[in-house]
Amino acid sequence: MSNDIKFDQSNPIFELELDLSEIGNEGSGFRIQNDPSAPLQRKNITERRGAIDVRCTGVDVIHGYLKDGEDLATLIVHEFQFDPRKKARRIATVDIEYIFGSDAGKEPEVLNISPKGRMTLVPTARTETITKSGEFSAGGKIFGAEVGSNWKWEKATSRETSSSTTIVGSIDLKGRNYGASNAVSWTLLENESTKTGVPAHFRTAVLLSRQDSEEFYLTFKIRTQVDLVSQFARLFGSIPIDDPIRYDPILPPTNKLREYNVASLGEIDLQELDIVSFTNHEL
Repeated sequence: MSNDIKFDQSNPIFELELDLSEIGNEGSGFRIQNDPSAPLQRKNITERRGAIDVRCTGVDVIHGYLKDGEDLATLIVHEFQFDPRKKARRIATVDIEYIFGSDAGKEPEVLNISPKGRMTLVPTARTETITKSGEFSAGGKIFGAEVGSNWKWEKATSRETSSSTTIVGSIDLKGRNYGASNAVSWTLLENESTKTGVPAHFRTAVLLSRQDSEEFYLTFKIRTQVDLVSQFARLFGSIPIDDPIRYDPILPPTNKLREYNVASLGEIDLQELDIVSFTNHEL
């Protein structure tokens, strides 16, 4: 993962990799690894601490079937939390990417996700006034009014525009240009008018179809853009990539959010599981 920093004078937003650390912030650049004594389905997906903390936690992993005990499936639920530690700091954009794979068996296929598509939150409306001006140099009168050498006219029109916090979720194909979808991505964009940052709490759900009961894994990436006042936040050299999260379909369901019907995971409304909130929740 690179330490690319981009700056656009017309849009003062810095683009950083996940680690938003400042000099001397202990633990801000470490790599999340699988516990050698319990390497499967770790709960702490990723954690970066610094000027802005970014965390992802595994909430539920349910292995079962799509419908009526047929066709293997897995449901994975994650929660993200974004916490500024310093006043006026905010995350303007977040890009999240999952890629699923398998060492021994066949890659699982992504069937459904939530949030999915484009959704907007907390829309705000504002009025823009557009003014057009012109001048001419002529003496005399117009409609009985004296006109000087620099008579000026203006035409103003108003229009309503709106902006909102936006989330876009998609099912993707990564690493190859054939076969079933093996990846997921989400993008969170702040409201450009209010500039209040992305939602502080974000929960996602992914439904997978499996062809076998072999272990599989998930590689995980987050890229963020932070506000201008966080320009002094910098990276500790190269950012280590977190270990892939490994899943074993023989493990029992976690059932933390609710009791799931493992025989018919495909009938679950994934929108009942996702959450988008501007306030933090306990993970």
